[in-house]
Amino acid sequence: MKKVLLLLALFAVGASFAAEAPVAPVYENYPTSYFQIGIWYKFPRSQMESNVIGIKSGWPMCAGQGKVIGLEASWLGSLTQHIQGAQLGWTVCYSHEVEGLQATLLTCICRDEFIGAQLAPVFTMNGNMRGLQASCVNVSTGKFTGFQPAAIINISNDVVGFQAAPVLNVANDVDGLQASLLNVGNKSGFQLGLLNFAKKGFQFGFLNFMEDGFLPCFPIVNFSID
Repeated sequence: MKKVLLLLALFAVGASFAAEAPVAPVYENYPTSYFQIGIWYKFPRSQMESNVIGIKSGWPMCAGQGKVIGLEASWLGSLTQHIQGAQLGWTVCYSHEVEGLQATLLTCICRDEFIGAQLAPVFTMNGNMRGLQASCVNVSTGKFTGFQPAAIINISNDVVGFQAAPVLNVANDVDGLQASLLNVGNKSGFQLGLLNFAKKGFQFGFLNFMEDGFLPCFPIVNFSID
């Protein structure tokens, strides 16, 4: 019985060390090339599990689970998951991680981590981002740090920086400034707009609604008192 308990204890210790050990990204084991052409999603198949240091181009589309260090550019869609450099396309860019620039004439999506600039005329979306996000509609599902200008609407989780839109800004916690006709936040640093809604912070606008303000609703200026 003691041997069994000892084996279980050793197994638990080993499992805990294994869980804490850093795991290298899968793409680090992929072969690397300096120039690659894609025809369609998963065609040629070789593009899906490879890295590129240089240029990857889609005619009209390229994709992959690897990493591009350099430039990925396509006529239709640039869809490689990991980018360090620039990911460009006429219609769609999609990735998991970007460090650099992501830009199209339609929509840009980065699912997880983004550092840099994300630019598209219609729609942009990311997870956690540090940098510039600009489009008609911007969505950030994680923590956004930087400047988020929109031609219509910004929707974010937490913001450290500046949200600016002519119609609507929505965020959870804001450490910075929201400027729009309608601003909606939970804990907001500073809201500037026609109508402002928040639980805490400082508001300047026509009507200011604040749950913890010196009054629940007050014109011109409202602010939290705790």
